[in-house]
Formats: sequence, C-alpha cells, structure tokens
Amino acid sequence: MHTAQQNSTAHPLPLPLERYRLFDSHDLDEAREFVGRVFCPHDLATLRPGAQLDACHHSVPLHRDASLNYVQYGPAVRIEPGHLGGFYLLQIPLRGGAMVRCGSQAVESHALMASLPSPTEALSMRWHDDSPQFIVKIDRAAMQSRLSALLQAPLHQPLVFDLGVDLTNPALLGMTSFIAYLRSAVETNAILLGHPLLAEQAENHLLTSLLLSTGHNYSAALASGAFSSGAVPTVLPRVVKRAQEYMHSQLEQPITLADVCAHVGVCARSLQQTFAQCTGKSPMAFLRDLRLDAARTALQSKFAERAPQVSDIAARYGFFHLGHFAEGYRRRFGETPSETRQRLGPPH
Repeated sequence: MHTAQQNSTAHPLPLPLERYRLFDSHDLDEAREFVGRVFCPHDLATLRPGAQLDACHHSVPLHRDASLNYVQYGPAVRIEPGHLGGFYLLQIPLRGGAMVRCGSQAVESHALMASLPSPTEALSMRWHDDSPQFIVKIDRAAMQSRLSALLQAPLHQPLVFDLGVDLTNPALLGMTSFIAYLRSAVETNAILLGHPLLAEQAENHLLTSLLLSTGHNYSAALASGAFSSGAVPTVLPRVVKRAQEYMHSQLEQPITLADVCAHVGVCARSLQQTFAQCTGKSPMAFLRDLRLDAARTALQSKFAERAPQVSDIAARYGFFHLGHFAEGYRRRFGETPSETRQRLGPPH
C-alpha cells in the first residue's frame, strides 16, 4: 500500500484531489479499513472472483463539517455500510455507475445521476467496473442545524433526501457549479483552505444549496415558508421558546414537566398541546433529545485531558439505565455511544 507520504506512479494523469491522497492499495482488507476510517465501518467485496482492486481514496476537509473525496476501487464491488449514522454523502460517479439502495429507495447512479443516501436509512451499494466517484461528505448534525435555521423551527423528524439527484436538472446548476469550484479551489491550493472564515462560508453555502435545490422530506416546508403544511408556524410561540431555553439551561438537572410548566407559567395540558403543534414532540421528548445531543457532543470531545466513561456521560444527562440510553442514542444517531467514542480514537 502507498500512503499520502509516498508518490504513486500507477496513474500517469493526476486524479481528482491527487495531493490529498490517503492511500492506494490492491488489498481488499486495507481498502476496507482505510475508507472506513474516513466514512464508517462497512463490508466490502469484489463482485468478480479473483478480481484485483485498484483502490485509492483522496480526502480533504473544507472546514469543520464537510469534506471532498475521491474514491475508486477498479473492479465492480459490493459495499454494505448499513446506516451511515453521522453523515450524508453526495456521490457523483465520474464514469461508470452504481446501483444504490437506501431504505425504501433505489437508484441506478451514473455521471448525470448522483446519489444522496441519508444516515437514518440502511444503505447498500454495488459499484460497477471502473466507476470512480467524487463524494461530498457532510456532517448530519450540521446539515440538520442548517435546515432548522432555514425553517426557523426545530425539526420534528430526521432529514431524508430523495436518493436520486438528477444533475441535468437546471435547478441544480448552481449547486453543481459550486461543487466544481470547491474542487478546483482545493486542487489548486487556493486561499479557501487557508482562510477559516472563507472555508466556513463555503460550507454554509454548500449545505444551503443542497437543502434548497435537492428533494427531501422538508422541501415543501422550505418552498412554502412554513414548517409543515399549515400546522406548524415558522415563528415559535413565546411559551415554547421560553420552555426550550429553560430546558437548554437545565440539561444536567433532574427537572420534570411540572418544573417546566412552573417556569413558563402555563398548565401541563396547554404546554403539551402547544409543544406538539410546534415541534411534533412532547416537552419531555424534546428534553430527552436535547440531552442525547449534549451526550453526543461530550462523547465526541477530543480535547478533554481525561475523557469520561460512557456511563459517566449518560448519568450526567440523566440517563441512569445504560441499555435505555444506548437504544435511544442509536435511534437518534444511527450508532451506539461506544461506536461514537471508538471512531474518534483515544483522547489526546
């Protein structure tokens, strides 16, 4: 295997993102391991017995929440990631194609038909012979946060994109042109990567472009300017805002529904009805999700001198039954708390 520190002579012409090469290999296990480090653990197998891989992966982060990637395998392969968990992938075949299945959706992807699998849906792929792909990886939490900001309301269900992305659609011209610009900028070492403010703005524009130009289960709400078909307002009532602010400030405290009602000055029935209308959740379900989000942030911390145990983090946010915590965490993020911690490696 050749790593990023070694020059490869396997390809006489530069490949996309060549200077950001992570590895190249003919070994199936190596390819599975190294690609899995950037994306997620997965099963990988060639579809023709005895076929030798010509695999490589090039990857460069834009800022904090998105990266550009080039992946090739050579011969046809089967890729079974299951649930992506923490990120979305916009996959654009540069030639050849792939059969992609995600949840109940399926698409035959090719140079004019990208795929956009969502992390809460089970993913299975068959890449055809000689089908390298340019892939944009975007953090799930960042994407959902951007959508919530556009809606000016919290999300009441996971964001799920239409799997097929028709690149001939004129509505996607701005997005595809911007992705081409980003690729050119990082390949030519333009100022973008050396300027955090520009990189952050580029990421925000990328996420906004994807949300506004591709199809997903919130497209109608974005197009109409309403959170849902007339039922949920884009501006939260004051009582809901105050309740949410109070919950944010009390994530490590054992507060009850009665405590929230006392703080905002309404009865439980009224708060529950208003909360359900505005968020699609009960107040305590909303609080549980806030605590799960806080626990995930703590699990992802790379900077603590002594990273606390999963059980300590769970207890900090009121989850005293580890089995219930792990199940709720998996439903929300598509992976277990231990998998989140293990993916980051040991603390520095």
